[in-house]
Amino acid sequence: MKKIKKIKIIFTIIIFVIFNFIFLQKINAQTEIPLVVMPSRQEIEANPGEKKYITVSFYNQSNEPISGFFKTADFIVEDSNGTPRLIENIEESNPRFSASSWFKLMYNRATLPANNKVSIQAELNIPESARPGGRYSAIFFEFQPKQNQKNNDYQAGLGTSSRIAALIYIKIKGKTIEKAIISRFFAPKFQEYGPIKIETQILNRGDYHITPKGIITLKNYFFNEIKKTNLKEKNIFPDMIRNYENELGQKWMIGKYNINLLASYGSSGQTIDASIDVWVFPWRIFLAIVLTITILIIIISNIYKNLVKKNTDLEKELEKEKEEIEKLKQQLKNNN
Repeated sequence: MKKIKKIKIIFTIIIFVIFNFIFLQKINAQTEIPLVVMPSRQEIEANPGEKKYITVSFYNQSNEPISGFFKTADFIVEDSNGTPRLIENIEESNPRFSASSWFKLMYNRATLPANNKVSIQAELNIPESARPGGRYSAIFFEFQPKQNQKNNDYQAGLGTSSRIAALIYIKIKGKTIEKAIISRFFAPKFQEYGPIKIETQILNRGDYHITPKGIITLKNYFFNEIKKTNLKEKNIFPDMIRNYENELGQKWMIGKYNINLLASYGSSGQTIDASIDVWVFPWRIFLAIVLTITILIIIISNIYKNLVKKNTDLEKELEKEKEEIEKLKQQLKNNN
């Protein structure tokens, strides 16, 4: 009976786990956005007053048609990881980098067929007064979940909408400022073991986004190159900072090391550099070795002292015995 109960419990647990796995998989599949946008990012150069046409395709990977709206918006990057955020209200956009009002969409509503695509063409009209530099906008498709469906059509403004966007980087030709600063280049001044972790922050003070390319080099006390690594290429938007993390060296290191960063950016290949010194010393192991040597010296010293003392004592005993023998000899001589 006990065995049957155990089998029933195990069987129930297995069914419960399988059910939950299938249920969670189903939920995850339903929450995934079944759309892909191509290209996800476009870079365009244009002159003030010029007209451009941009084509973006939205692919529906689901087995059902999806209806929704095409819209334009500006986007900004708010964190040091480069995460974009759409700004639909043009009044909240920075006029220095806004361009969403320059776009004219050929149509603003469509139904994406199942397992098919819809391409939309946007007309970009750049004003004559446009300031040289970068402008950052997006064309996105917004759709609503099925629960808001009414008469086989998706209703705008109801429920929680989902969206997928194509980012448009526009560079207005003309004289622009290109300036970048290494705002942080940090590693611990002292650490016990390697590798050495390096934190870097680069600030873009220019008019257009940049993609710095650089090398971080590790040298020893004699300035011999030990290792180097490339700085990961990331876009840095105007007035924004990007974080970088690198590791150099190996676990067993000892001494003073120099870490140098040299990077280039912009159309004219301007350079930025920074340098720091780091000490690496496994002090715990060194202390253990010193203590071990000290203890060995004390032990050997005590052994040596004991041996010397024993030899001294033996010599003193021998001297006493010699004296006693001499005394006995003298007594015998006197008796005779």
